[in-house]
Amino acid sequence: MFDDQPREAPTSEDVSLALRHCWQPVARIEDLKRGPQRAVLLGEALAVFLTESGKAAVVADRCAHRGASLSMGKVAGDSIQCPYHGWEWAGEDGACTRIPSLPDQSQIPPRARIPAFPVREQWGLVWTVLAEPVGEPPTLPWFDPEEWIWGHGPPFDLPVSFGIMIENFRDVAHLAFVHQATLGAMAETIEPLHPEREGLRVTMRREMRVGEGADEIWGSLRELHVYAIAPNFTSSLMPTVKGDRCLLHAARAISSTESAHYWISGFTEDYDEHSLEEAIEFEQRLYLEDRTIVSAVEPRELSLSPDAEVNTLADRFTLAYRLAFANYVESALSHHT
Repeated sequence: MFDDQPREAPTSEDVSLALRHCWQPVARIEDLKRGPQRAVLLGEALAVFLTESGKAAVVADRCAHRGASLSMGKVAGDSIQCPYHGWEWAGEDGACTRIPSLPDQSQIPPRARIPAFPVREQWGLVWTVLAEPVGEPPTLPWFDPEEWIWGHGPPFDLPVSFGIMIENFRDVAHLAFVHQATLGAMAETIEPLHPEREGLRVTMRREMRVGEGADEIWGSLRELHVYAIAPNFTSSLMPTVKGDRCLLHAARAISSTESAHYWISGFTEDYDEHSLEEAIEFEQRLYLEDRTIVSAVEPRELSLSPDAEVNTLADRFTLAYRLAFANYVESALSHHT
């Protein structure tokens, strides 16, 4: 269905190596205000925290002294303090800044250092990357956080790779079957889809009707603007007669077959039909329906081969996303190997 397929589909090992260069969300900033958090990224345990000055930091979640979990510790200035023996590690570069048992802090061993990782703060999320990054975290041409009313829904984990959920986000053929309770009766037949891909970005516009069960939230008619950025971000802009709504979704690879997901719901100031809490509650119901199905998908790792499964014309956006994902892998590996 697309003419510019990579010469060979990336392997699972290729994908894991490439994702080490991808910015991925590891925590919500609002959660870090309660203390350090643990996040696993591609099998590596990380401690994520806010320094006392409010700056986000990400370090390895293992004290170099006796291996305790630093995310169980507490913040000390610009460092995180180990809960075991009180050693303190700088969030900026991972250097040991204090060892309480030493009367002379100049005796801190020079090799006392743990890995520290780059940090970006965006949309209320902390993003990090394990190796030299490819670009920056995703941005949207139409979403200005200062102009939208928005908030986070509850994050969730899935026992499948994040690509499976990213695909589900805009798999239009599943709506009539998975979301009957929330969206009401919808047409099973899908009209021709026309996704457009430019590099890692995949976009699509679709006019769609939802059933009576969703009229109270969405209205009976809206146009859906899908905007995905491979490999781990997707979103939708939903213009309505009462203003615009949006849903943003970013994901993290816990491993090749496990993932963590963060999402944001929002609307423009002229949308006055429902509160932000009501919008988030409705989106959460949709996510719960999806999670039941997606959690049982096999295989649990997304194949980037266009021939791995049987596809039809209703899968055009899905295949465009897989192609963008495969191109990301090819580009990341060619620049960093």
